[in-house]
Amino acid sequence: MHTEKLPIWAKAIGYFFGAALLFIGGRFLIAPEIAERGFGLIYAQPNESFHYIKGIRDTTSGLFFLIFTLANWRNPLAALFLVGSLTPVCDMIIVLTSSSAVPNAAWIHGLTALTAWIAGYFLLRRKGE
Repeated sequence: MHTEKLPIWAKAIGYFFGAALLFIGGRFLIAPEIAERGFGLIYAQPNESFHYIKGIRDTTSGLFFLIFTLANWRNPLAALFLVGSLTPVCDMIIVLTSSSAVPNAAWIHGLTALTAWIAGYFLLRRKGE
């Protein structure tokens, strides 16, 4: 695959998203109740299935961000930011519409989506355009 050196800001955001998602995914796998509150929900259930699903999802996404950033894959990283922004948008909607939401917890999901949109836009935009 043709690679192009990523700007320093893109590397910083790509590595940050990757590391943050690995942390969040790991926290859902290791300390699910704490991670659940950080997500913005208080979800009473008989087992930890939701937590494990979320943990695996975030860990996988984090690895994609780290690999694409490390490989300098500009367009795939841009696509990952843009398509991946659906996840925090949906997470925000879930938190906003849940009766068991932690108050004021939806903002982090919205900020994450906004950051992903901005990063994706500027990665796809070329100099001089």
